[in-house]
Amino acid sequence: MDALQGSLRSLFGLDEFRPSQREVVEDVLAGRDVLCVMPTGAGKSLCYQLPAAMRKGLTIVVSPLIALMEDQVQQLRDEGLAAEMLNSSLPMAEQRRIAGELQRGYEGLLYVAPERFYASGFQPILKTLRPTFLAIDEAHCISQWGHDFRPEYARLGEARRLLGDPPAIALTATATDDVRQDIIRVLGLRGPSIFVTGFDRPNLLYESRQVPNGREKESQLLALLRQEPGSGIVYCATRKTVDAVAGTLAAALPGRPIIPYHAGLDAAERTANQERFMDAPDAVAVATNAFGMGINKPDLRLVVHYNIPGTLEAYYQEAGRAGRDGLPARCTLLFSYQDRYTHEFFITKMAEGNPDADPADMEARQQHAMRNLDLVIQYARTHRCRRQMILEYFGEAREVTECQCDFCRRGQDISPKALAHAIPLPVEVVTLVRQILSAIARLHGKFGIGVVAEVLAGSQSERTMRWGFDRLTVFGLLRAYSSKRIVSMLHRMMEAGLARQRDLVGVKFRPVMELTAIGIAVMKAEQPVPATLIDLLPRRSDRTNDGDNRPAKGNGASGATIVRQADKEEPLSPEQSRRFERLRTARMQLATDRQIPPYCICHDSTLRSIARLAPAQLQDLQFVKGMGPRKIGQYGQTLLDAMREDEPAEQTP
Repeated sequence: MDALQGSLRSLFGLDEFRPSQREVVEDVLAGRDVLCVMPTGAGKSLCYQLPAAMRKGLTIVVSPLIALMEDQVQQLRDEGLAAEMLNSSLPMAEQRRIAGELQRGYEGLLYVAPERFYASGFQPILKTLRPTFLAIDEAHCISQWGHDFRPEYARLGEARRLLGDPPAIALTATATDDVRQDIIRVLGLRGPSIFVTGFDRPNLLYESRQVPNGREKESQLLALLRQEPGSGIVYCATRKTVDAVAGTLAAALPGRPIIPYHAGLDAAERTANQERFMDAPDAVAVATNAFGMGINKPDLRLVVHYNIPGTLEAYYQEAGRAGRDGLPARCTLLFSYQDRYTHEFFITKMAEGNPDADPADMEARQQHAMRNLDLVIQYARTHRCRRQMILEYFGEAREVTECQCDFCRRGQDISPKALAHAIPLPVEVVTLVRQILSAIARLHGKFGIGVVAEVLAGSQSERTMRWGFDRLTVFGLLRAYSSKRIVSMLHRMMEAGLARQRDLVGVKFRPVMELTAIGIAVMKAEQPVPATLIDLLPRRSDRTNDGDNRPAKGNGASGATIVRQADKEEPLSPEQSRRFERLRTARMQLATDRQIPPYCICHDSTLRSIARLAPAQLQDLQFVKGMGPRKIGQYGQTLLDAMREDEPAEQTP
């Protein structure tokens, strides 16, 4: 294990990097400027958190939402890492404490909103800070060509210079080439490394329905919601439309939570509505684009655009909030040509909202907005693959296969029953998830993540003995794993929407852990385990800290701790090496199609064994270590076909 992977494991309890994470971290540690475009759930945060934890000094993280800051700071503290946030939600005494820490040379991560750099009380401190590096999350907000432009973000280049021009990493999930160039220019990134890991979401079923009028839209929307009993979001272009549609749905769907959300509601009502939406498994949010950033509800099965958005980038971002658990979800656009006029009205009014803007610059912006609107209409009316069109918009040169958009699946059944199949997970992973959820449930939402980890690890601490946790049936279920590994697993439960942390009344940053409604259903086997947890089981044995070099054993995960032995076999022959490389290429394609890490398909050692054995038929794969019946059924034929490619044909005698 190299030093970087060792740090990943010791600091965050993780065995392997996700695609491109290692390369990004290496460049950040080397002091390079980096622009990182990764889809939601790909692990952007680790790209700056790991370097910050490995280095001495201050890391400043710019984040747009207080709720996002709180979640990340709490997770870092759970991992035993130094993290603070400075924002308007904190009492003045707490803000003064953090300011004092900064003046005394605080080392760790500091989360701030972009507005903080220009707060009068922060300006004197700002000029004294010399961070090791600067991380900007949701960096698409910088660009005037982006779908979520925020003027405060556009001044971050100036803030960077005030901080001594430290190395910077900018991160976002959506950015076209124009937006990427804008980010580089505004921040003054110097010859940055640019990582774009892809925009494809194969589990999303894109569709567009052309409807002639408002009455038909209501009818289509009601039919979609009656067909899909799970959670959904309905996006509308204006506050007035939100209120009207929410009223119609509430009257037509009695008993189902219909939750309006727009900027016209006061802050307390917006917060309460968002919490209701997150808590109810069948809730429907009817919202403007003010709703969504920071929403992590993995089981969203349906996103409907009641009106077209202004850009394809906005559509991708909003539709992409569906299906974050990796299971199929529908993204339906209800297209009426009259919606165009609403956007054209807003575009013509752009100059009124910016009276001091240069006329030539304003005209360029309006023309750009009109071109973006035309692209959305082309998408809505296209007679070709919608997934392919989205990838082309973001500049990704990749041929879409096995698409389930409405054009590609013509005539196929996409009812909820037909979509209910889950990506099959190994039984060991399903067992492990339910064991973890059971432990959280047994503590009844009264204890924090550290206590849950101690219980699962079977810790003989004074605390567990005093509370009698050693008498719980879940005590020691995961004693095969270190506490750091268990804490990491618990955070994965929260990322998947199965559990959450909440502060006790009047107490900050001492949260307790509890199951969500989805987590309870998964624990009881009423819902499948989210496919995003397929790599939850560690790739290597996670040994206990007692110095014993033998693989740890215990009653966790059905005793299915994975151990990767050193490869002591003879080197591959030239012919076997060619087979091995073809197998690796096929494995990468399988992993890309399923949006899972390649090692979840099979390990290199398994591919080497196949290359040596050169099996002629599927049943021969049963003799290869690592190829059980399920994997043979899922991947066997693809691997056999890849191995045989370019081999000389048999000569007829």
